[in-house]
Amino acid sequence: MQKSIKILFPLLCLAFFFLQCGEEEPVEPTLVGQDYEMMYYSKRNNDINIYKLTKEGVEVPVIEDEQHQDWWPRVSPDKKTMLWYKSPKPGDFNNYENAELWMANVDGTNQRKVIDLKDNDWKAQGVADWSPDGKELVMAATDNTGHWHLFRTTTNGTVIKKLTTRNSLFGDPSWSPDGQKIVYTAYPEDYKGNPINFFNLEIHTMNKDGSGEERLTFDDHRDHDPYWSPDGKEITFESQYELLHCLLGRWAVRKVILSSGETVDVVKDGHLNGVTRWSPDSQHLFFPRIVCGDFSIIVKTDRFGNDMETVVSVPNVQVYDCEIF
Repeated sequence: MQKSIKILFPLLCLAFFFLQCGEEEPVEPTLVGQDYEMMYYSKRNNDINIYKLTKEGVEVPVIEDEQHQDWWPRVSPDKKTMLWYKSPKPGDFNNYENAELWMANVDGTNQRKVIDLKDNDWKAQGVADWSPDGKELVMAATDNTGHWHLFRTTTNGTVIKKLTTRNSLFGDPSWSPDGQKIVYTAYPEDYKGNPINFFNLEIHTMNKDGSGEERLTFDDHRDHDPYWSPDGKEITFESQYELLHCLLGRWAVRKVILSSGETVDVVKDGHLNGVTRWSPDSQHLFFPRIVCGDFSIIVKTDRFGNDMETVVSVPNVQVYDCEIF
């Protein structure tokens, strides 16, 4: 089971690792300002660091560490604090087996470790997300059962509640806008098949105390990384629907329309489209994207997948998962 951790929470950009051979010195990036700020992580000169894109379209380093890889930035609702994961070098991002949860002021000052693996006897951890009131986190970790489970914690990581009980595979949790529910990916409750067949993972919701599990998707896609729209109407997620294209597969952005329960495609164009992040007004989506043979970029569409434009692109450099705030 531990050998599968690297593909357990496929932020899509995990797959971009295979396209980094011959990485050159970065040249001037293409950056487009927005009505809000953005954080993302990027691999440059074998260092994975965290950057901010200002509203004016200027890139600013936030977390730089030559001894570690820094990834998965998430900003608190009050925009004052950021969390991220730090893992040792050598190695790459998504190193869940050696990940530590860190926090800092949103400008990168006052850095401190929040959860070390040895704190809870976890074997791996990742994908933490802030509650809407900024008082709690939800995350995934492998505990002494050997399975990935979901946990809710205080923001200092000291009070921990295990939310899941059945020994399945749980990952990619995030919160509903009202803070009462959690959306995540898991094998269905009645699933009895091969635990390594990730194409059986489906999107689910539960109450924040772990009760009331409800399955939202019913398909043969590999579904991951769900995020609720701020207006509460839709849940977007990424889906792998073809395994071997360009060694990485084909990935779509899809969504569940909660009023009808219908699952529809947002961007399914034969390329690799990754973890979606919503604009605060629920009108736009941001996500990493790659066309086979190119380096990853961050793009923006409207909530229906139209009017795609590049927001962050750095020649010969990988740009990964983003956070909007």
